[in-house]
Amino acid sequence: MRLGEGLSALRPFLARLSGAGGWLAVGLLLGVLTLIGSLGLLSLSGGFLSAAALAGLTPATALAFNFFTPGAGVRAFAIVRTASRWGERVVSHEGTFRLLAALRVWLYRRLAALSPRQISRFHAAETLNRLLRDIDALDNLYPRLIMPTAAAAVVFLVVAALFAWAAPALLWLPLLLLATLLALPLLGWRLGGVLQPRLIRGRATLRTHLLDCSEGLEDLSLHAPAWAAQRQRVDHAAAQWLNLQAASARRAAALRALVSILVGLLAWTALALLPDQNLPGPWIAALVLLLLGCNEALLPLAGAALDLPGTAAAAQRIDALASQAPAQNFVAQGPQPLDAGIEIRGLGFAWDEHTPVFADLNLSIPAGQHLCLQGSSGCGKSTLIHLLTRFETPAAGSIRIGGIDIENLDESTLRRQIACAGQHAWAKTGTLADNLRLADPAASVERMREVLELVDLDPEQLGWQDGLATWIEEGGTSLSGGQRRRLAIARMLLREAPILLFDEPGEGLDPQSEAGLIRRLRQHLQGRTVLWISHRDGIETAFDRVVRLDAI
Repeated sequence: MRLGEGLSALRPFLARLSGAGGWLAVGLLLGVLTLIGSLGLLSLSGGFLSAAALAGLTPATALAFNFFTPGAGVRAFAIVRTASRWGERVVSHEGTFRLLAALRVWLYRRLAALSPRQISRFHAAETLNRLLRDIDALDNLYPRLIMPTAAAAVVFLVVAALFAWAAPALLWLPLLLLATLLALPLLGWRLGGVLQPRLIRGRATLRTHLLDCSEGLEDLSLHAPAWAAQRQRVDHAAAQWLNLQAASARRAAALRALVSILVGLLAWTALALLPDQNLPGPWIAALVLLLLGCNEALLPLAGAALDLPGTAAAAQRIDALASQAPAQNFVAQGPQPLDAGIEIRGLGFAWDEHTPVFADLNLSIPAGQHLCLQGSSGCGKSTLIHLLTRFETPAAGSIRIGGIDIENLDESTLRRQIACAGQHAWAKTGTLADNLRLADPAASVERMREVLELVDLDPEQLGWQDGLATWIEEGGTSLSGGQRRRLAIARMLLREAPILLFDEPGEGLDPQSEAGLIRRLRQHLQGRTVLWISHRDGIETAFDRVVRLDAI
């Protein structure tokens, strides 16, 4: 990656402080005070000790020497250094955490606007890696590079002003330090320009292989050669990533050594030239140690500068994900549907030129009707759900809800009108109550128990001693397939939407359990529009109307 390309990738994130600017500004101020305290403590201590040694040469100078003022200064600098360093760590990290959290919310909102088909173009591990690790990589940009560089620049200007007053002829020494500070990012980019992006990509590849292991564990455990091949891929990716890390660590160590050598040479140069400036001995010691102490400001920047190309690569990957235009554009404010009726006229849709689904579909569902939609696999039942929820856009025809074309509805109105229990039931890591409150954060305990009883998922009847505090593992793996589907239905019922879409809700349930679920739901949902999709026979009599999609 070229420098100009990297700066273009970083520029949007430099301006996106997301309300954390105040925290970072205070952190910068405390960083300046920390460096002033450190350099002041080192130089004043050195000058004080030199002056004390010279004063002790004769009894007269020893008696006249003022121990108290420089001693008080040493204590003051020590207190400033300790307090400001602690405060800088707290404030700058708080600001950075707030900023990274805001960036994750910003990216998640961009992802939420995409259709399932757009999101599915990315591997799950790739999306997760950009939400977590790539945004974490931006941590290098603020507290490790920008703020320490700005603080060091301010302090180096103070050092230059001190040299301009005490030894003007040697002003070029602190100015050379300032030039080094500005050159470090360029040198770091030169050393890490190829390596760091490879490190970012290597980490993403390793995460992808590990997630494939986790998600496919059941299948891989049944086929030893496939499991061995997957393990080999993981081991190879891990070895490559570790080698890249080792190479990065060696280059960072070399860059830090180069900085230390340069600062040491400047200190030796000052020690050789300062006696010619007619300065007292203590001043010579103080100024030499002042230059030497600047190493404390430069050393941490070496590693951050080397990581800069990787940070730019992460920013580029985040922007590539966030800059995708949503497949569906909603109006800002649309009309309100008159009722919960659904009218489909001349609907046409194809996933691609080789996979046509609907050519001229017409279907009417009056408000309050409970319709069972059946059909063979692949006839478009689930596709119809995607079209009704505007996850996909029809190629022809129209869909109207309450007399309003769904393309004229704003997203909030459409989501209030329709609730859906999809074919692939999902649960997040957390308690049973946490999973239910995804649908309604303000849901009461009584309301949650009511919907759980309705779908036959009452914790007490199932023997879950923790009740609503029962812990659900990631993806709902601690639940059976039928329990996950019933949890999805319970979550949907909390939405209180006038139109409810059920996509194969009986999957994983025996016929008797499915019949009982249908009976309870139909009674509970009287007056609301229900579209129940199923490929099972024998449930037709339970609904107001049955339509076979492949026969329309």
